[in-house]
Amino acid sequence: MNIDFLKQLQRILRLKDLEAWDVAMNGKDCRIIIVDEGRPSRDEDFPWLKDGIGEDKRENHITAHVFSTKSLEKSEERMLYYIAEHLTDHVALAHCHVTVLFQQEDDYDHALSRLLQAKGYSEYHTIPLSKFFRFSQD
Repeated sequence: MNIDFLKQLQRILRLKDLEAWDVAMNGKDCRIIIVDEGRPSRDEDFPWLKDGIGEDKRENHITAHVFSTKSLEKSEERMLYYIAEHLTDHVALAHCHVTVLFQQEDDYDHALSRLLQAKGYSEYHTIPLSKFFRFSQD
């Protein structure tokens, strides 16, 4: 499985604490939304760990939400995990946890708007075109 990073990976939004990327892979379109939570890690950030993370809480937490309209094969999940990991590997991981969560979603713009509103931004479709004239849409 290959991804042409020039054609099949496109950033659609960049803010100081959120980025959104569209990814095309194996005929499936996905969206990765990376959210800097701006808070320490909590047990509930790791839903697959029965007892949470215990004492290994770090100063900051980043969540990479991977949305797809169709179910993904394990190899596709693994590739998207590596992409999300690559997009966040510049972070000081000794002080920050990064989790990658996979979710099925039919409306990617709605998912993005939900996460934007949770961070105090307007919905995606209300961002003025003039905000896209610059590298960052803040």
